[in-house]
Amino acid sequence: RSSMRRRSTATSLLLLLALANSLTLPPRLAPLLPCSRRIAFLSAVAFYAPPSAFAVAGGALSSPSLWPIDGIFPDCEGGSACVSSQDDRPTVWDNPWVSEGSLSDGYTALRRVINKLGGRVVAEDGERYLRAEFEDSGFIGVAIDDCQFFFTPNDTLVQFKAVRRGGASDFGVNRKRLEKLRIALGWEKVPVLRNRRRALVVVESPLDSFGPALYGDIFEDKDPMAGAFKPPTGAERLWMRESDDRVRSR
Repeated sequence: RSSMRRRSTATSLLLLLALANSLTLPPRLAPLLPCSRRIAFLSAVAFYAPPSAFAVAGGALSSPSLWPIDGIFPDCEGGSACVSSQDDRPTVWDNPWVSEGSLSDGYTALRRVINKLGGRVVAEDGERYLRAEFEDSGFIGVAIDDCQFFFTPNDTLVQFKAVRRGGASDFGVNRKRLEKLRIALGWEKVPVLRNRRRALVVVESPLDSFGPALYGDIFEDKDPMAGAFKPPTGAERLWMRESDDRVRSR
């Protein structure tokens, strides 16, 4: 009995591995479980597993769990090797973008331009999130840059974060690449007024911080009478587009 139990346990583990990793069970092991029990087991797995766990689109993993927590990317850790629209420190911050048109059109356009500029989409949810890899060849070899993009729910903002693996300086490559992406898409930057906090009190310096939009320091609107956020009107979008010569000249 114990040998049969061990055999049954091993078979179950093999079946689980086959489901998780798309392995093919050897023919001699396939009949070990009665057909009805195999069907019941597979049905239970299909019932409890979320559809995103099995979804693969264009070779890239697809899952809503890829979304940044609460829509906020973690702060940059690589210093000069990182650029983020949600980390307000001067050395790493850049303005978020405004996506024109529908969400699906903006998502498709971003994916297309990423591929056009030599990137490779490695993870996506097919709706709001994309992660891509870019290779940068230099005199010290080939470096990999990871770029993430997130279309904010109930808004027209596109947030991003780009970082070079290993933490070495990217010499401004990620910032320049993001700017090429934005201009190719014809999207404008969002004008942002930042609250500068002077580290040296009376003079500005590279040590100054811009808050409060850091990952661990997010605050809601303090005004209880403040209305819900409204997307920019057509006139406001036109004004923002006209303020950016590079987008206007396309």
